[in-house]
Amino acid sequence: MRLTRQTARLFPLSLMLACAVPALAGALPPCVKAVSSKNGNFLVISDVQLEPGNGARVQQVSLQVFPKENFINGKDRLTLPATYWTNWVHWSVVLDSSNAHPVPACPLSLISNDGEFLIVLNMYAAGSTGSALRIYRRRDHTGDPIREGPDHGVFIKDITLKEIWPADKFPSVETVTDETPQWFAGGSFEFSTDCQVLVHQTRWSNTVRIDLRDGSVSGTEKTN
Repeated sequence: MRLTRQTARLFPLSLMLACAVPALAGALPPCVKAVSSKNGNFLVISDVQLEPGNGARVQQVSLQVFPKENFINGKDRLTLPATYWTNWVHWSVVLDSSNAHPVPACPLSLISNDGEFLIVLNMYAAGSTGSALRIYRRRDHTGDPIREGPDHGVFIKDITLKEIWPADKFPSVETVTDETPQWFAGGSFEFSTDCQVLVHQTRWSNTVRIDLRDGSVSGTEKTN
């Protein structure tokens, strides 16, 4: 490549400026295709559909819950230390422009051990009023009438960061970069034994209990 005299003078300067700018880019967050329940009895698979003619924009995301195949018939059972899944959808949740803004390209989910509740985490929640997680349950969980067609989950509630984080953890001015930890980083999630409560301990060690039946939140003080 030939450089003109003017370009040759500008090239070192542009190189110096480029090196002087702090790099803010970090590793991309993982895009999870599937997640299982803690007991391994249920699997959630994400199916992303892009807008026609626009491969960079997500039109719809389907989260499909599959139960584990237990091989009821002994003649069909395999003797192998592996997990198999049925080919029929137990129930599903569909996210599109009517219920999600924006539609997440890589949703991160939690599924209860009984396969009845699905939690969708908002990886980009930042403000005190923004949704941190969304609760869905299987439609006929409490005797809902079974309709024809696929069983789309019932939306219960959006839970905000304000309901989860301590009040003093929201600065008046907040700068978020791709190096900023996700809101749930350093914390933990656990379903209750009856699968009706999600227990979350934040990175500051305060604990909140989210009743999955109605989305009500109760909290405890920080534990040392």
